[in-house]
Amino acid sequence: MKVLQFPLLKITGSFVLGILCAHYAKPSFLLALLCLLVGMAVLCFFFFTSKKNIFQKFSFGVATLIVSFFIGVFTLVSNNQTLNANHYLHQLSNSDKEYSSEVVVKEKLKNSNKNDRYVAFLFKLNHKESFGKVILNIRKDSILQTIEIGTHLKVIGSLYVNRKPNNPNQFDYGNYLENKQIYAQLYANASDIKISTISSKSVSYYASKLRNKIIHNLEKNHFNKSELSVVVALLLGQQQDISQEVVRDYQYAGAVHVLSVSGLHVGFILLFITFLLKPFPNTKRASLIKLLIVILSLWAFGILAGLAPSVVRSVTMFSFVAIGMFLRRSINIYNTLAVSALIILLFQPAFLFDVGFQLSYVALFFIVWLQPLLSSIWTPKYKVTSYLWDIITVSFAAQIGTFPMSIYYFHQFPGLFFITNLVILPGMSIILALGLVVMVLAAIDVVWLPLLKILEWSIWLLNKIIGWVASFEDFILETFR
Repeated sequence: MKVLQFPLLKITGSFVLGILCAHYAKPSFLLALLCLLVGMAVLCFFFFTSKKNIFQKFSFGVATLIVSFFIGVFTLVSNNQTLNANHYLHQLSNSDKEYSSEVVVKEKLKNSNKNDRYVAFLFKLNHKESFGKVILNIRKDSILQTIEIGTHLKVIGSLYVNRKPNNPNQFDYGNYLENKQIYAQLYANASDIKISTISSKSVSYYASKLRNKIIHNLEKNHFNKSELSVVVALLLGQQQDISQEVVRDYQYAGAVHVLSVSGLHVGFILLFITFLLKPFPNTKRASLIKLLIVILSLWAFGILAGLAPSVVRSVTMFSFVAIGMFLRRSINIYNTLAVSALIILLFQPAFLFDVGFQLSYVALFFIVWLQPLLSSIWTPKYKVTSYLWDIITVSFAAQIGTFPMSIYYFHQFPGLFFITNLVILPGMSIILALGLVVMVLAAIDVVWLPLLKILEWSIWLLNKIIGWVASFEDFILETFR
């Protein structure tokens, strides 16, 4: 099957090229809009004349791809918040060292050695209306507790625009932040922060409240802290409390994808909810109700997990898979991948530059395209060997696809990835099932200790296996930075 025979892949590819072009060429808003309008006019012309001859049909196809390209350009340009005159970048002065600002906390980040870190939305700067996302760095103070999502703060501190790296080939953290529409960092002492009684009660606020409730109930029942941090990453998408040693072990073992909520986790949620809904009759009305329950469950899980790019990608893709399953229509995975990417990037074009987003789609594409070719090399006679062979071929397909990106971004490649996946993937379904049940019960203030301990011991064993594989450092391919 030739991949390029799918028109949605061509359209999505042109759209992505448009985003990349806009990212590097940085055209003005008016130029992007003008090109899009001209392209749409040409497309309309060929649409009404394409039935006359083959040349005009071909021209209509080319015009469609060109319009897709210009839509990509316009989407990225129109999402550039700095074009708005009220963005805080236009209000900064070289003479000012400290600013009075009002912000609302949006996301908790992993703390540094010196600071508690958050993503915050700034809406007032020196008492003037403003807007834009910043990284809020609060110098550590034992008195100040963790600030909840949605909390309004009045902050007096230093605001620094992102800087370029000092050394060549050094990781450009400023560029990484700009791809997330974050252009500055705000530094303040705890004593210079006033916590308002006002809270922005958005979906993120309630999701954060529920996450904190689940974590609190597990901590209250003495769930080991090290294992709890892994469970919270696996099922709630929060990696802030995982130690550097654990993250390093998962990287060296080639299992770091397990710590990020992705297709593995969302696919299991889909299968689990579908299994629970089996008693429903297969009538047309019941199928529609089941579909709505599945899609709502997937997106509820995605919101609870923080809607990171990998989560959004997985939930969107499996929503289309669910629609195909319940409508009893054949699912073309290439079109599903293309549609999910196109929809996500239409709303969040900056996701294209997120490393997790890139790795997810590249890995999935190679699994879909290359894994069947690898699988056809050998046909096992027994179910057990067939299952293990599928795990090996899936792992190899994903790692072959992501190998260049792993070297480019992380300067290393885990040589024992296939052993890791052979060992941990069969047990992941059990861990995810246990974890899901424990999390749902904890959300309603019910904690069953035997189930809790089984989950804790499972994570402990998982960490030990990962640590053992990671200890063979000679199998890790590393390059100089």
